[in-house]
Amino acid sequence: MNSSILGAAITGITRKWAKQRKNEKRQASRVAKRKAVWHRDARTTAKDAVAMYIEDAYAKASAGGTLTATARQVMYAIRNQVQELTGEPLNDQYFTQTLLPDFINEHPALTSAWDVTFDARGHLHEPHTDTEVAIGTLEVRNYITAAMDTARPAFDDVRQLSPDFPTHGPRHRYGAILFVEKEGFMPLFRSVRLAERFDVAIMSTKGMSVTASRLLVDKLCHTHDIPLFILRDFDKSGFGIAASFRNDTRRYSYAHDIKVVDLGLRLEDVKQWGLDSEEVHYGKTDPTDNLRDNGATDEEIAFLRNADWTHQRGYSGRRVELNAFTSDKFIEWIEGKLVANGVVKVVPDAEVLAEAYRRAVATTIINRGIEKLAEQAKQYIDAMALPIGLAAKVVERLKQDPGQPWDAAISALADSQSKGEPNA
Repeated sequence: MNSSILGAAITGITRKWAKQRKNEKRQASRVAKRKAVWHRDARTTAKDAVAMYIEDAYAKASAGGTLTATARQVMYAIRNQVQELTGEPLNDQYFTQTLLPDFINEHPALTSAWDVTFDARGHLHEPHTDTEVAIGTLEVRNYITAAMDTARPAFDDVRQLSPDFPTHGPRHRYGAILFVEKEGFMPLFRSVRLAERFDVAIMSTKGMSVTASRLLVDKLCHTHDIPLFILRDFDKSGFGIAASFRNDTRRYSYAHDIKVVDLGLRLEDVKQWGLDSEEVHYGKTDPTDNLRDNGATDEEIAFLRNADWTHQRGYSGRRVELNAFTSDKFIEWIEGKLVANGVVKVVPDAEVLAEAYRRAVATTIINRGIEKLAEQAKQYIDAMALPIGLAAKVVERLKQDPGQPWDAAISALADSQSKGEPNA
């Protein structure tokens, strides 16, 4: 065979391989892709598959990195490739709570500019303000921004006509954050006005604390010098939850030292209140070291983990949930813990009290005047004629500024008419 023909044949066969090797030098994930493509006999794990395609998936989900993308959006962008390589369905929770966070943590340089948000898995409730904050990435970011604003409210802010002194976050409003492992207790807490009577913010998540909740307490507890109190089950997960607020984890490293108080449940609470326990199985992994590392005493470990080992069933023990309390005893227990830890009503300093008093007087005067103005306004609107083509005018304003709501357009039209502007 002619040598030139043979060379051309070899070049043609190896062209794809050569291109792949060049790409590998530019992008490390190409190595994993090559292994998966050229060695399909080796099983590809979900983690391996994610590493291969995660950059492309994020770029797709975030419009080339120009927009925020949710973890689930990234999951949908990568799901088909992962399932094709692994031959198994991609579990969305496993991806959003483990695979994606792990990749971000393990590749900080690569992902430093990524803006991935994670779904809310709990809420924070402020006392007095009716403010409820979902414990999700975006919600916590926005709340922290408002809470970190130390600017005094403008005096003309009294047009809100509220007797409440405007606050953001803990400042002049609450003196502690109470974290509760379970979300289902909020109706009970509301019914007894627990947050209001003790001036505490109540935060809850579904089980283990999420990264956003740790970011929130890291910032707020440090900035405003307030403690974090933890309510959780008396079990292995409960000790893990308490530890996650005291120690750095795979998902979050604390920037500040904050005061964290584990209110329990602890074994002494279980005994004092006569709470029922239930059997729990740990499988073949001994929980002893984990419990001890997370603060359990030897007596608590003996309760939570039986000394006996049964080969067929693995390690077992007992656990006690917060739900073992009756509602009245639960509230009594919490109140006793808060009192014992020095939680009292929030009263600002003399300067803030004076400012709040002046504001309250001004609000009272304005509110009294509003009654007269409201009657005059009612007489005026009863007699006035509506603008011709009101709907068309609203539509036109919305075309000019699609980002505004229709009622903002109405307000602008009314303002123009009151000033006598033409074509209002």
